[in-house]
Formats: sequence, structure tokens, C-alpha cells
Amino acid sequence: MISPIQIDHICLLVKSIERSQKYYEKLFDFSCRRRPEDPKTLIVESENVHFFITELENIPEEMITQQHISFEVDHLNEIVNLLKSESIEFKTGEVNIFKHKNYKWCEWRDPDGIRVECVEIV
Repeated sequence: MISPIQIDHICLLVKSIERSQKYYEKLFDFSCRRRPEDPKTLIVESENVHFFITELENIPEEMITQQHISFEVDHLNEIVNLLKSESIEFKTGEVNIFKHKNYKWCEWRDPDGIRVECVEIV
């Protein structure tokens, strides 16, 4: 049986790689660079997180909006304050259904409509 420690990375699908790069670099402490062997893919990373963003032509809107990425943070109130200062609409709540790592959350949509979430473990 495989017993994962954590998710290592994911790949988000977007309509505009340039728009996504600007958004994620501005809002998060991420650096983005083109993947050398695939210029339609960004390598997105910080000290603690890494993932990919790939641009696809003619991607259905429903496929984009079904995507979801969640980041663990130390202090959710700092995220809420940042989103307010950027005039980004968001929702908050709390999850108490897991055996391990329940959390408070804040979520919003990026420019493509992908659901972005930050969680603080409680």
C-alpha cells in the first residue's frame, strides 16, 4: 500500500500563461519561469511550494472552474487582509470533518476562474 506524506505538485490548466504568471507572482511569494522543454508550461515555486501551470487552447470553461488548489498558511487573517486590500471577493469557513488536520479556510477565484484556497490548521 502507498502511504503518501503529502502532495508534491499539481498542474493547473489555464487560458493565458502570461496572465497567470502576473497574478500568481503578484499575490503570492512565487517565482515563475517557462519550462525549457515546454514553453506553454510555467514552473511556479517558492521555498515551500512548487507546481506547474500549463496553457491550453480551447480549454472548456467548465474544466477550468472545476480546478482547485489549496495552500496551507500560518495566519489566515493575513490572507483575508491582503485579499481585501486587493479588492478580491472571497469566502471563509471552517472544516471539521477530517480525522487529521481540520482547518479554517478562505477561498476565491483566480482570473481564469480556478478556485484558490488558503487554509490554517486548527
